[in-house]
Amino acid sequence: MKIVNWNVNWATSSSERFPEILNRINRHAPEILCLTEAQAGFLQNGYLICAGSDYGYGLQKTRRKVLLWSKKPWDQVDNNGDNRLPPGRFVSGVTRTSLGKLTVVGVCIPWSGSQAHKGYNGEPRRAWEDHEQYLEHLAGILAHAPSKRLVVLGDFNQRIARSPGRLKKESAYRADLLRRAIAPHVALATSELEYRGRRTIDHVCLSADLAITSLDVISHVHGEKKLSDHFGVAADISVQSS
Repeated sequence: MKIVNWNVNWATSSSERFPEILNRINRHAPEILCLTEAQAGFLQNGYLICAGSDYGYGLQKTRRKVLLWSKKPWDQVDNNGDNRLPPGRFVSGVTRTSLGKLTVVGVCIPWSGSQAHKGYNGEPRRAWEDHEQYLEHLAGILAHAPSKRLVVLGDFNQRIARSPGRLKKESAYRADLLRRAIAPHVALATSELEYRGRRTIDHVCLSADLAITSLDVISHVHGEKKLSDHFGVAADISVQSS
């Protein structure tokens, strides 16, 4: 089963970037697609579930920090996760796939600069505060998620360091928060993925009964222009043989 994960940097269906982004997604024929920083009207076919529209920067009617698309309808949809999460950055649901019923969690973890706005509670935010708060409460969500047929993906806004021991204290703290948020519930499968010397911050995590059989980059370069400020991730996953 193929899944695609891509931050499309607010591309709209009327933008010059749209046809080529859609073309590159369709080449992989995904059953599950996670788009971050996307427009709710970006995709017309299939079934779409979205995070809430209020993610702390003022409402923009069609913009969503994270959305999930499937060929089949969604059940058990949750676009809140936990009231203590920074809002508008979480959506999950259950859908039928070629691997059977799959629980999919889509995230857009706040970046370091989210303190530049007033935040969802009207108070200024320090650098990385929303990021850290999100990871602290994501851990509780995943702890209660199904232990099988589970995929967690989206924009994590963290690169996985090759040498964690060399990280500065603050970076090591956030790396540890991420490890504790996802483990032992899921395994991060994209820690080594990079393109043009840049490691991904857009990740795919799987429950232990699933495995990645192939992992590809979707280039964000189109001639002299860029389709997005992120490259995409395409993964083929299968059920682990017992």
